[in-house]
Amino acid sequence: MSETADNIRIGKNEREISMLDTKALLDSKIPCDETGIIVKTGICGFCGDACPVDVYCKDGKVIKVEGNTSLPGGSGRVCVKGAALKQALYHPDRLKYPMKRTGERGEGKFERISWEEALTTIAQKLSETKDKYGAKQTLFYAGHPKWFRPQLTELANEYGTPNVGTESSTCAYSLMMACQSVFGKGVMMPMPDMRRCKMLVVWGVNALYSNPVNGGGALLNALQRGIKLIVIDPRCTPTTEHADIHLRPIPGTDGALALGMARVIITEGLQNQEYIDKYTIGYEKYRDYVMEFTPEKVEEITGVPKEDMMEAARCMAANAPFPIQLSASPVVHNINGMQNARAIAMLLALTGSFGMPGGSVPPGPGRAVLKDAFMGTRKKRVNADQDISHEEFPAWAKLTEHEAQVTKIADYIEGKGDYPLRTVLSFGMNHHMWPRPDRLEEAFKHLDFFVNADLYMTDTCKYADIILPVQASLEREQVQIMGFDTIFYQGHVAEPAGESRTDMDIITGIADKLGVTIGGDEPIHSNEEYLRKSLTTTGLTLEEVKKAPDGVKVKHRMPSRTSEEILKVKTPSGKIEFFSELMESCEKEEHEGLPVYHDFRENLPMDEYPLILTTGSRKPQLFHSRTYRLPWLANLEKYPVVEIHPEDAKELCMKDEEMVVLVTPVGSMELCLSVNSSCLRGTVNVYHGAGEKDINLLLDDTYLDPVSGFPGYKSYCCRLEKKEESHE
Repeated sequence: MSETADNIRIGKNEREISMLDTKALLDSKIPCDETGIIVKTGICGFCGDACPVDVYCKDGKVIKVEGNTSLPGGSGRVCVKGAALKQALYHPDRLKYPMKRTGERGEGKFERISWEEALTTIAQKLSETKDKYGAKQTLFYAGHPKWFRPQLTELANEYGTPNVGTESSTCAYSLMMACQSVFGKGVMMPMPDMRRCKMLVVWGVNALYSNPVNGGGALLNALQRGIKLIVIDPRCTPTTEHADIHLRPIPGTDGALALGMARVIITEGLQNQEYIDKYTIGYEKYRDYVMEFTPEKVEEITGVPKEDMMEAARCMAANAPFPIQLSASPVVHNINGMQNARAIAMLLALTGSFGMPGGSVPPGPGRAVLKDAFMGTRKKRVNADQDISHEEFPAWAKLTEHEAQVTKIADYIEGKGDYPLRTVLSFGMNHHMWPRPDRLEEAFKHLDFFVNADLYMTDTCKYADIILPVQASLEREQVQIMGFDTIFYQGHVAEPAGESRTDMDIITGIADKLGVTIGGDEPIHSNEEYLRKSLTTTGLTLEEVKKAPDGVKVKHRMPSRTSEEILKVKTPSGKIEFFSELMESCEKEEHEGLPVYHDFRENLPMDEYPLILTTGSRKPQLFHSRTYRLPWLANLEKYPVVEIHPEDAKELCMKDEEMVVLVTPVGSMELCLSVNSSCLRGTVNVYHGAGEKDINLLLDDTYLDPVSGFPGYKSYCCRLEKKEESHE
């Protein structure tokens, strides 16, 4: 009897110990049978990049995210945004079901409906607009994410509208236009040869904050090889700390700086004349123009000491071929941004650095490609010459043929274009990306019908007639190219939220309701069919990649390219163009064939607003407005803040963490002051997207680059006033 009792007692103790151990294992998130925690490999995708991550899941829910090492490009690191994926996936604002508006636009009152009702209503409204007004009065729009853009364009083509727009109306495409005007179609951004360069010029990029973890790692690896580093950035950043030369131009004056560097190189005979004679055209006109930019004039315009500018120019020439690393937007968020970017790109041609080993767009092995994937594919549009922006932005129309420029969307909706936009079908639209988002909110009220698909109930969704829930990256099936030639299949790492669907399933669902088919000769009716089609260029099947948890090598990839092949550029002349006949043919203000510098300050009331306002400089924890909703990230720093140099703060009798009033020609806003020595004197920096404190509310929506249509986010004007003294 006692033995039995002892056995029972011992067994109970063992169970108690086991329960304690299991709790400890659960608290530590240890994957094992006792906890039921499993680890799956997935693609973060939160900021649009494809960083591989190890995802700890229990009962279909994500409980932790770490960096992955099993896939090509997996560094074992995860950025601070990726570490917060759990909060992003399970935030209370996640959309879970299709909904239709029941209140006034902007009130945010909706009721749940079925997918059948949602898709049927969307198709009916699209058809009504087409029948009554014509298809072109409907805009198809893609914001974030971007991967399905080619298929959205196909749907727009089947519907009959040329009006396909994206967030790239204020991101990347101005830089791409600049590069294509110099180096020809197909050269979107001049990618640097990080592995072979002797020197790197980082222009307006803080790679250690703004790039995915692998991008920052590539820079650090190059530095470990002993390369020279020139950084051109008004601010002091973690990247500038590694610089051999750090030039700090006044924001928006980059073009004058590049032209001054070119003058130094030419006058000292440091240009690569053999390369210029063989591969370029228009050099003589360019040479004559840059002679205007003497070191003294450049110092006056840019604020960069002439000796530093000249040293940097000589260093570039001495270490050519070299690459220039540019980011999508900093240089071109300026009302002369496209021309400034052209002037920068021409330094590569001047020194023989484009298309060469160690330079930009270097020769190298071919990569795997997915069929009809974003970035690799540009779908032509029907009736592109009838799109809403065609006449207003002729260079955009010539160099960005696959979409309309929609920065002036508020005007177009209000009927201030050649015709009004009456219906908008959008995916991931964030109207805070435009200057004066309040104007766009008023414009939304003029729409006949508005759809937005998104992860969250955003401010934009509140103005929609129907909102559709989409799956996050970890929730949807997808295939990704990792490294050069490995295909990785991701299943449903996390259970999709509610009834959310993939963007592709939504697009094909609308197509089915409209009675049309996308995909051409290989039609697609679902996300799975899209995945199967995308793999046809690799020689692999979906079943094959599903069986390879760590990815599988492709059977086919693009052929490698030599320098001579790269230098057979697709410009009108067939050569790299220092002078663009395409630009000149636009016959419109500031569309010069040369990269002419126009100073933004001539267009602003600088006497009344003497500080230069720059917005959007990267912070590692933020990704536009999307991350403000995540407590782990938002709590890392008081927000929003206005950053200012200590000497400027002293002159204004302002102190750190004091509430001040920032005033622009548009309006005013109370912000917390952050005295920050990383700022350039005479400038203030404000991050964007902070809801009611969104700095874009204070930016004039007519302050645009006449060539690209891009807003001048990096070089507007303002003043700061003490809160108690402000009369704004």
